[in-house]
Amino acid sequence: MRRKKLSITVAGAILAVVLALHSFGCGGAGAKPEIKSLDPTSGPPGSEVVIEGGSFGSSQGTGMVYFSGSEVTVVAWADTVITVEVPPDMAEATYGVKVETDQGASNEVEFKVTEGDASAPKITSLDPENGASGDKVVINGSNFGKTQDGGKVLFGTGTAQAEKWSDASITITVPPNLGPNTYGVTVETGEGKSNEAIFKIGSDEDKLDAQKQAVVAYLQAQGQSTAGSDMWTCTLVKQSAQDPNWEVVGIGIPGSGSEEGQAFKALVVYNNMLGSWECLSADGPPWTGVEFKGEPVPSDLQDV
Repeated sequence: MRRKKLSITVAGAILAVVLALHSFGCGGAGAKPEIKSLDPTSGPPGSEVVIEGGSFGSSQGTGMVYFSGSEVTVVAWADTVITVEVPPDMAEATYGVKVETDQGASNEVEFKVTEGDASAPKITSLDPENGASGDKVVINGSNFGKTQDGGKVLFGTGTAQAEKWSDASITITVPPNLGPNTYGVTVETGEGKSNEAIFKIGSDEDKLDAQKQAVVAYLQAQGQSTAGSDMWTCTLVKQSAQDPNWEVVGIGIPGSGSEEGQAFKALVVYNNMLGSWECLSADGPPWTGVEFKGEPVPSDLQDV
């Protein structure tokens, strides 16, 4: 009898451990994605929507975003923020936005597709979609106007010089002194402003390395040790939806021997005048008392 009772007790203990491990996610799937907000919550076909939340994953991988079951184009993907484009042919209606990853499907948040202005310019593609300063890029689309006639191409926070201009095609020169980053390209005419297309300079690795070097330079200027910084890692925590030149990055410092590694966050901004990244603070969040050229930290990064 004692042996039977002991066997039941051991089996019960094993079952309890298994259930506990399952509850805490040990060896199981990670957290499902979660949507907290959309910015904006409505817009016309061809516009962009920023999805804020968590557990999206540091890169898209097999992740997808759906508007009521219809897959939409992803413009940018990070663990806490995803930017998508409303399909140009999507009908005016209210749609449920959902993010799906290997870990499962998120909650659903509503987005209302509104009627677009038929006369406003519209970008359908960039050729090429990546390159360097000084490169020629062809913007394909419609309603640009037969001649430039006061129209302009916005590139990042500046403008790009138009070499050729027609109603369906514009050829521009990528502005000088631009470092590794992603830049929004829009066409603005008297009829309005187009949707935004994305042009990338350099790889994601180039951008993260440039941001890490900016953080190292900042710490050195503060008199802090940066020994072993060549082994530090840099990852994107969040890009501001209000001004994509502002980002919060995570710096990982590996441990040595039995010591555990360390990590901290840094606030960086892309200086368009210098064509490089600058670190504004590694003492936060919240990023209090920090500004760049008189501009405060975007509110969506204040406590990130």
